Amino acid sequence: MVAAVLAVVVAGLSACSIDISPPTPVATIGESRSPVNGFTAVTEPRAGSLPDGTEWSVQLPQVRGGDRQIRAAFNGKFEAILQVLTGAPSGNGLVIGDGSIGTAERSRAIIGDRTLSGVVIVMANARQVAHPSLDVETAVFNALTGEVIDEPFANRSAAERVLGELAPRYDPTGRLNSSGGVSYAGLSTWVPLPEGLHVYVSVPHVMGDYLPVTIPWDKVSGLLTPDAREVLVG
Repeated sequence: MVAAVLAVVVAGLSACSIDISPPTPVATIGESRSPVNGFTAVTEPRAGSLPDGTEWSVQLPQVRGGDRQIRAAFNGKFEAILQVLTGAPSGNGLVIGDGSIGTAERSRAIIGDRTLSGVVIVMANARQVAHPSLDVETAVFNALTGEVIDEPFANRSAAERVLGELAPRYDPTGRLNSSGGVSYAGLSTWVPLPEGLHVYVSVPHVMGDYLPVTIPWDKVSGLLTPDAREVLVG
């Protein structure tokens, strides 16, 4: 069974070294290349370590400009996501760096007409383990109110069933069909793109850990709550 599951736990930053350098503008899939609603998408480097030998150096999605409170909520959320990814001692130490899916999927902030969203993609390698693992985490905000959009569906069970059927049809690699289909245990690892709902489908490690699939809005909009539809689709 293939599942896309994300539990974002907001926690305080651990007592670890943090390196903050000037922000780097980025451009990749779905990302706005010019300011929208006064916001500009950037990534910022973060590096740190834990006593068990875990160390990380990654790019973190952030925004600049726009409404001060909304900017603080967005940036704080991704600092908390980084804490989840790096803050728990593993016992034997991890090396965590930037990950990617294909050539155009990497950590980034995405600015839409009514949304701010971001994706964190990291690669974690345990010492003396041959193959690193990929982690993908996301968050989506209403750009006008600063509210997190974490449950956009009117009926989660119905959405799980329909999206599980649709995802293989829109998988450009065809690998979801070969895996026997998709059954979602959760639907939190997603971001809105102009063309549709961009879902990071969790797959077995041998298939790459995650497969990104964009399902057109006309196939998804009927599953959304009225408020979510207004923000995500318009």
